[in-house]
Amino acid sequence: MMKRLRRWAYAFSRPQPRVGLDIGSSTIKLIQLEQHATRYRLKRFGVRSLGSDVVEEDASHHSHRLKAALSDLLQECELLGSPVAISVSGPSVMVKRIRVSGVEQDALDEYLTWEGHQYIPYAMSDIYFDYWILPSPQPTSRETELLLVAAKQQVVESRKTLLEEIGVHPIVCDVDGLALMKTIMRKSPAFRGKSFAVANVGASGMNIVFVANESPLVVRDVSFEGTSSSWAVDHARAVKDPAGQHGPGGTGGPENPSLVAEVVRETKCCFESVLERYPELDVEKMFLCGGQSKHPRLRSELQHALAIPALLFNPFDEIECLADHQDHDHLSASAHLGGVALGLALHQDNHG
Repeated sequence: MMKRLRRWAYAFSRPQPRVGLDIGSSTIKLIQLEQHATRYRLKRFGVRSLGSDVVEEDASHHSHRLKAALSDLLQECELLGSPVAISVSGPSVMVKRIRVSGVEQDALDEYLTWEGHQYIPYAMSDIYFDYWILPSPQPTSRETELLLVAAKQQVVESRKTLLEEIGVHPIVCDVDGLALMKTIMRKSPAFRGKSFAVANVGASGMNIVFVANESPLVVRDVSFEGTSSSWAVDHARAVKDPAGQHGPGGTGGPENPSLVAEVVRETKCCFESVLERYPELDVEKMFLCGGQSKHPRLRSELQHALAIPALLFNPFDEIECLADHQDHDHLSASAHLGGVALGLALHQDNHG
């Protein structure tokens, strides 16, 4: 009996692996954490570029290259066959704050199954949905405020099937913006009770999240139209040289003024929309991450347009890293790519 108890004690005390897999349009990011009690250690952080021409490929060729890159990365990290948390984003995903009156919390699943069409512009039979009950300022209120998340079944199932074909087991599917919010809220108690924005700027689009009092106000996905191919070329170069040494002076970003203007325009539009809806909101800072966050002009133009500080976000600066000095240098240079993957690895349901 004592030996059995010892085995149980060992099983519950040893570090528990958690894996987050962020599949972007031109790069794949994988993070493995080890959890011991409430502490996390970064065991692996892998990045693979899908190539500068991936945006222009047909779907079958893209799928083939994606499978090859995923298999290569997972084999290198010795994680084939592991349970992973994944995410989806883009026009097939919707995140919306809603208020529901007169419905008990234990009846929300059934209510949304039958009445969700009031809030979601898709047939309920074509989507997966979930929700997050937000804190109520009036505990006795009959209104329940929710963050409703919906994604087209076809998109989720396609990603799940692709991963299962190479021997990976998706157990959690989140959305990029909420995974990123988990990373930021876990990062430091200094963010608690604050209002801020996060922009994850990638090769073909970006996620923007506005947070107030530890809950998301707005989560929006923006796709770049017409200029995504040239951005993806620069994004792939940045991944191959994450330290940003590919240009004169090591600026670390593409010199494409139209793309910077598009990011600034979309961010400012979203910013103004949020302030119009929540006029009392005082957004203190904007954090930038993603493959294009190191663009030499992006931060300065965002600061000018929004009149708040725009700061680069390092998701790893408060997580212990199991790596040698050389790996630590590479980790620091690539940290801006890991925000979503880290949030997926931190997902509370990511237990295998």
